[in-house]
Amino acid sequence: MMAVVAVPISLMAAPLAHADRAEPVPVYGNYDTFLDHSRQTFNGRPDTSDPSTQAARFTTVCDVTGCTAHWLRLTELQENPNAPALFDYTWNGDRWESSGDYPFHCDDGSPVTAFRSDSLWPNGDGSFSGERTFTVAGAGCPGDGPGTYWLPFTLTPTP
Repeated sequence: MMAVVAVPISLMAAPLAHADRAEPVPVYGNYDTFLDHSRQTFNGRPDTSDPSTQAARFTTVCDVTGCTAHWLRLTELQENPNAPALFDYTWNGDRWESSGDYPFHCDDGSPVTAFRSDSLWPNGDGSFSGERTFTVAGAGCPGDGPGTYWLPFTLTPTP
């Protein structure tokens, strides 16, 4: 006769770890920034010029408060020598974001203070698609007045 013995089994599993925020797609290394001025707009109307490419270096640092990506522009800007070379980005759900005051140069070369906002979306292949807006208040730029410039760009990794 066969006896069936019930043996209690205790399943002990390690608690599942999860982040309280979405994990960012890191941005590391050198990139070419293609600024597609051929698609630029001002208040929704075309305000185009020739596209340009700028070299950049990125690092991403994470700690308990979140992650910050640092964008260092390597290309000197002859037309806007006062433009900042370093921007800091924070991860927001599905994209990197950055904003702050910016010394904007108008088409005629005159400087105005604008508010810059950037968003970077990962493309899944190491590259990123981005949008940059410059909101110019007050009198704005000569011939344009106050408003918002929109500029699409892409980041492509380089060796």
